[in-house]
Amino acid sequence: MLESLASFDELTLGQQFEFGSFSLNQAEIIAYAEKFDPQPFHIDPEAAKAAPLFGGLVASGLHTMGACFGLIMGSGLFRAISLGGSEVNTRWPAPLRPDETITVAGAVETLKPSRSKPEMGVVVMRYTGTRLADETVVIEMTATHFFKR
Repeated sequence: MLESLASFDELTLGQQFEFGSFSLNQAEIIAYAEKFDPQPFHIDPEAAKAAPLFGGLVASGLHTMGACFGLIMGSGLFRAISLGGSEVNTRWPAPLRPDETITVAGAVETLKPSRSKPEMGVVVMRYTGTRLADETVVIEMTATHFFKR
């Protein structure tokens, strides 16, 4: 667990953070997809083999995104200052397959004190999830956060 920041003002442009790693096993991938993203390449290992883009079972991008955010928010770094956010732009440049481990990192891209609410600041963070085995990026997210000052 990372030490929680006490204020938006502790952040600097370009500052980087490591949030740890995770993997999703086949049962987790299928259970999530059956409920939230029931496409054959997420829920049926045999049907997934015929999927032209993947050639096998892959995690839902939404599942990957949620697991990344769980790791980021669960790190405790933003616990004392998070006021929410307004958007997350996401790319999935490569699939995440069962039992592949990805590491999640973040970097501060922009910092802007709020003019209308001086008690808060707006932060844009770029997050990446990188497959440990071959250093392939499987998810990139740019998220806008509101943090206490």
